[in-house]
Amino acid sequence: VFLSLASIGVVVILILRRLVIQRRAAIHERMRQGLLKALISFSQYRDRAALKQAVLSVPSDVALKAGFEFLSLLRGEEHDEVIATFIECGLSAQVERQLAKGNGAARIDAVEMLAALRPENAGPVLLATLDNDRAREVRIAAAIALCDLGALPPLDVALRKIGIAGQRSRRLIELFRRLPAERTDELEALVDRSDLTPFVRAAVIDALARTSDFRLADFFARATKDISPEVASAAVRALGRTGHPTADAILADAMESGDWGVRYAAAEAAGQLGLSALAAPLAALLDDSEWPVRYAAAKALRAMPEGDRILR
Repeated sequence: VFLSLASIGVVVILILRRLVIQRRAAIHERMRQGLLKALISFSQYRDRAALKQAVLSVPSDVALKAGFEFLSLLRGEEHDEVIATFIECGLSAQVERQLAKGNGAARIDAVEMLAALRPENAGPVLLATLDNDRAREVRIAAAIALCDLGALPPLDVALRKIGIAGQRSRRLIELFRRLPAERTDELEALVDRSDLTPFVRAAVIDALARTSDFRLADFFARATKDISPEVASAAVRALGRTGHPTADAILADAMESGDWGVRYAAAEAAGQLGLSALAAPLAALLDDSEWPVRYAAAKALRAMPEGDRILR
């Protein structure tokens, strides 16, 4: 009887809790809609006093969510005025509290919001997060934010603080891509480091390839000979973007690699570059044991004048 009554009590408590949560969510949604209307009105009339009053009238977490949703639509002077209003309303302080006490996802959001608000202490706070946060993904987010602020420490120092042992985070690639063009030499230096994991070195090559800098073609060509298939695949993909005077020979060698990922990347690069001289090795890859390689070879042949005939 006691257990039955206890279970009924628990169910009643859970139902009440659910109702409270739903009611709170509905109230917050109405507040969010009201603040969005105030932001739209500000875009038209530029009344900062009215906007400040609207921001202060809702809880700070609601203001942050609605505000950053709207900020992505703004540019120029209007964007800067909204940011200044948010800082005057103390939202940057709320972001810092969230960064200190929130869970992992909340801390990542806080890092991104802090980089967008750019209060005077944003740099030191983000550097402290990079140094001390217990979650690797949050430290990576802090490094990306510092990169956007132009305050990222030397890349090897930042990677040491992030911790790259066993690193497989795709956000690391985002960090590398955010580096300004004048710091690409730091990326190039990472590729030859034997203490870095193949994933990190391949991510560096992918980031460098995104720059479409043809001066890196020789660098990519050398990297195709790397003993790590992951690094070699990334270098072959990069050559597909930049090209190279000896791309025919390099890709032909890659098509004979013992790793199917390298063969796949080589077939894909041959199609991107439209290298008709590689029609014969591509035709040989149509008998490859791995389906993705056969598919990439067929797709590459379709990009060549004689490709349809070979496929038939």
